[in-house]
Amino acid sequence: MMTKLRIISRLWSHITDLRLYIRGQSSKTLEQIEDELDITEYYCRPYADVDDVDDV
Repeated sequence: MMTKLRIISRLWSHITDLRLYIRGQSSKTLEQIEDELDITEYYCRPYADVDDVDDV
């Protein structure tokens, strides 16, 4: 299982990839970016129905 921090890092990476793609400066195709987003979505699934409140 991927940590929440690693998932957040991946999401910021996707944002950067998409911004570069929009500017025409990306070395990745839109299909590659979408494939990577799908992988990140897979890693998010275990957290989808989990309450995010930490016990004190």
